[in-house]
Amino acid sequence: MLVKLTKLKENLQDLTQEEAYEVFKAILEGKLSDIKAAAFLTAMRIKGETSEELLGVIKAIKERMNFPQKKENALDLSLNYDGKNRTVYILPSALWLCSRLGVEFTNHYALGAPTKEGVTLYEVVKELGVDINVSFVDQKNYAPELYKLMPLRRELGFRSLINTVEKFLNPFQTKKIVVSIFHKPYFDKNAELLELLGIEDYTIIKGLEGGIEPLPDRPTLVKRRGKDIESIEPKSLGLEMPKEVHSENVLRDSLEINRKIIDGRERGEFFNWALYTAGVLLYAAGECESVEEGVGRVAKEST
Repeated sequence: MLVKLTKLKENLQDLTQEEAYEVFKAILEGKLSDIKAAAFLTAMRIKGETSEELLGVIKAIKERMNFPQKKENALDLSLNYDGKNRTVYILPSALWLCSRLGVEFTNHYALGAPTKEGVTLYEVVKELGVDINVSFVDQKNYAPELYKLMPLRRELGFRSLINTVEKFLNPFQTKKIVVSIFHKPYFDKNAELLELLGIEDYTIIKGLEGGIEPLPDRPTLVKRRGKDIESIEPKSLGLEMPKEVHSENVLRDSLEINRKIIDGRERGEFFNWALYTAGVLLYAAGECESVEEGVGRVAKEST
């Protein structure tokens, strides 16, 4: 099988689901050296992964996972593990607004994940110290063998297949997932993978910095299960959005903005962005039929 891997670039040979499972199982068990593990991740990066290969890797990881208490009815926030390093988070305030409507969320994460090694949602929420109805679990606790690969991933310095599969591990075993993507072609690929994983309800969002927060200054692409990709924008909702959300210190600036919103000191453009984001979350959670309806529900609760 490793011989087949060495020919991936040359012949573009895909692995079967079982072959991908066996290779990644060996990596997790420490039966392959770091050099061979790096060769596998590099070859897959060059070739491009198929859904069957990703399923095989996910199967190998899930067999060894420590599952926390099941949260079937929550919405799993399947965010990029490497966080944000260029823009502020509005997600904590949006989650806080949704929590007032009784909506439950989950999120799995790891600190210092490559390639950005940015600030995670967990870090912002922890520093805020506010209950926003989100259950968190660290990768080092729910998938310790996978977490042990973090130094190798940092040394490789590129987004490997692990950056993709870790978002789909769903340790809380929720029925609903909202997934973030960077590039439009990943809508179909992620939808196919979610279908193969048997997820009952999912939403895929191409948001700010590859996350699930809708872009405040231009349209955001969203795909709900069973629907075509749709474009949403704040102009149609009559909401004035912040013109600048760039940050040189993501944690500090995110804390400042979200504290003002939660404390009631901010009811301007950033509050509107939180409303907009909360509307998207309610839509993804299946609590409403449109983002517009979701924004209306949150706004009514906030008055």
